[in-house]
Amino acid sequence: MRKYVIVALAVLVAAPLAFAGVHTVGGAGGTGNTIPWWPGNSSFPQMRFQTIWRQSDIGEAGTITMVEHQAYPGYTHVGGNFTGCRILLCHTSLSAITAVFATNYGGQTPVTVFSGTKTVPRAAGGTWWTVVSGSSLFSYNNTNNLLYEVSWTGNTGATGANYITHTRSGQTGRVYASSATASSGSVTSGYGTVARITIGASAVKPTSLGRVKAMYE
Repeated sequence: MRKYVIVALAVLVAAPLAFAGVHTVGGAGGTGNTIPWWPGNSSFPQMRFQTIWRQSDIGEAGTITMVEHQAYPGYTHVGGNFTGCRILLCHTSLSAITAVFATNYGGQTPVTVFSGTKTVPRAAGGTWWTVVSGSSLFSYNNTNNLLYEVSWTGNTGATGANYITHTRSGQTGRVYASSATASSGSVTSGYGTVARITIGASAVKPTSLGRVKAMYE
């Protein structure tokens, strides 16, 4: 019995486990912007927003378990509750955002990873905060780029700015509109929305230990 325990521990140490990887996407930052989380602005009573994150910045296949934004350094979020909110992830073959929301899916089917009222925290500048998390949000193939979409139909509880970290140039761009169901919107070419994506860990398969044990029977 002791021999089996020692061997099992050796397998756990030596096996190529897929530990969680955290990947920063959207560029190096350097500027802040309130889109897509802009509460109390009469020009944006609703929001639909998309950006694309590059495969080369993720570099790992697996299950996405968390997406985070950073409150832009030097600015504190006012927070707020965004009602009728939907957050989608989608594989896409596109390398730059277009003005047409449906086109940006690149023929793929988006996955809704959040639906309901999204509460944005009063986060201090430089703080990373969780946009969405779960044990199996989205299965990423590490072949396509990744489209990120946020929409909401109203907001309560705050008036002001939620500046999140962005990159001004060299990225895939963004598109946004003042309606959650808009078919097209305004494009900011080269812009990048900075985020952190966590690819979750995978467990050791029980059959791995079974095969090792059989060698000693």
